[in-house]
Amino acid sequence: MKIFLGIHVGHNASASLMINGKIIFALQEERFVKQKNFMGFPEKSLRYIKDYLKKNSLTINEAGFSSSNMQVFELKYPIIHFFSIKDFDEYYGEKFYDRRLKKLNINNYLDSFKRDKNFKKIKNIYSKTKNKDLLNNFKKYRVISQRGLNQIFGNLIKKITFLDHHTCHAYYGKYSITNKENKYAVVVLDAMGDNINQSIWLKSSKKEIKSIVRNDEFELARIYKFVTLLLNMRPDEHEFKVMGMAPYAKKYYYKKIYNDVFKHIQKFRGLNLVHNKRPKNLYGYLKDKLRHQRFDNIAGAVQYYVEITVLELLKKIYKKYGIKKFFFSGGISMNVKMYNFLIKNNFIDKIYNAPSGADESLAIGACYFLNRKNKSLPLKNLSLGMPVVENDLLIKDIIKKNFKKNFKIRNNIKPKYIAKLLIENKIIALADGREEFGARALGNRSIIANPSNQENVQQINEFIKNRDFWMPFALTVLNEDSKKYFKNDKNLKSEFMNLSFDTKKENLKDIIAGCHPYDKTARPQFLEKNQNENFYKIIKEFKKISKIGAVLNTSLNLHGNPKCSGIQNVIETFKNSGLKYLYINNSILIEKI
Repeated sequence: MKIFLGIHVGHNASASLMINGKIIFALQEERFVKQKNFMGFPEKSLRYIKDYLKKNSLTINEAGFSSSNMQVFELKYPIIHFFSIKDFDEYYGEKFYDRRLKKLNINNYLDSFKRDKNFKKIKNIYSKTKNKDLLNNFKKYRVISQRGLNQIFGNLIKKITFLDHHTCHAYYGKYSITNKENKYAVVVLDAMGDNINQSIWLKSSKKEIKSIVRNDEFELARIYKFVTLLLNMRPDEHEFKVMGMAPYAKKYYYKKIYNDVFKHIQKFRGLNLVHNKRPKNLYGYLKDKLRHQRFDNIAGAVQYYVEITVLELLKKIYKKYGIKKFFFSGGISMNVKMYNFLIKNNFIDKIYNAPSGADESLAIGACYFLNRKNKSLPLKNLSLGMPVVENDLLIKDIIKKNFKKNFKIRNNIKPKYIAKLLIENKIIALADGREEFGARALGNRSIIANPSNQENVQQINEFIKNRDFWMPFALTVLNEDSKKYFKNDKNLKSEFMNLSFDTKKENLKDIIAGCHPYDKTARPQFLEKNQNENFYKIIKEFKKISKIGAVLNTSLNLHGNPKCSGIQNVIETFKNSGLKYLYINNSILIEKI
């Protein structure tokens, strides 16, 4: 038996367990600690896996950390959790990066974190690291991280390895999706990992892929992050809001900004995107150049910059290697709008975008790499987290205890009844089975509604989501009905809500509430019965009544919080929202009265 453990330390920390080539768990620390995009060491995720191993008398052949060279600074001081927009501006500007660029002393700035009340209360395995070791002492990160892992698992792990960040991204990008393709490229693009932000991989044998490009000058993700901040949104968190805003921009204005501000920063040298007229102080340059531009045009310009640059990269790969099929992973892979632009080009046959391919997926990628000499199974679904309840026998007692007054509890409710509620434009929270790994709600921790009624968008926002007005919700569509609603001539799969498509005008009215308000594109989940049978049955019953094979689908969580996890988290979220219906484990319906 081959058992591997993958660990991602950093932004959206995670842990994954693989047994005989199959991913058994993929756990995100944010779900345990209720801190969205948790930055640090995934201690609680690892302890959950350890309990599973001990219960089943299993030991780990090899554990792999998904990065070798990390700064301890943001592990000791997780700024993403506490910084305001002003703090980030000063960090990327005059107080930190400006001073580092000018080789000025930054100790006073680092010392200020010791006095900050938010960081004082944080106690983790990196807390005792001294200022001199916070930046660029990668050995310190490795020593502390390995010690922390050993403290949890003891002798349950035979070997511990520190892996390459982009290698983990690449193995996840390819092996999580399919084993079928023969000639392809894996494209990994991000802000930075182990001092690399662009890598390209080609198939080299039946079981492995080989890196042909490793580049540290690919700035797209960093620029997108800086633009997010300059639009007064949180970097490393709200980039998706910039993407959602981009369609509102007018072509003339966003192209002018692109030509004036972005176009000359970089150029291609072969397959490498390298510095051209890249200013030394990139953040300061963008802040100055974009100061007087309108917000939607800025968003449109940076999105256009990403799309045409990635397209040019794919063209270069195609011309050099004749490759027409592309796998994506890394931070930029989360830009789903980009794919709708890319797939319209004739030289591209297929695009496979790894499900939730940002850094949370690195732990899974580490497992796929450690198992590279054996057969690995793609992910059938993302139901890889904690169940609603650990013991199904206790569910009725838990519900009875938590819903004593002002609630109606009904047992043995079938999907047909839920479909009837959707027809009546009732909005339903679903908590079923194991939580989904990653950023997308796929029917396990979802809020669903009738997609033909646009008023449901406002209702969901008022009840729980409080989304920015320009942001779309998503859809889950029965796979057999996907071509009824979407232009998908290349028969691309989107089972993880990881691609975007133009909609067909003749059937748009059926799914309008799950489309982008301005350009009417959508980011759908194409659902087959064997991926999530319970969710499939609900939509199938809804279709029988409405003739619509789709539902609006968004994640079950309070605004600013991670997606729901176990039963207590689900109950608290339901009670503290305006939602009226909660459907648990495809059986129990709770109604506020």
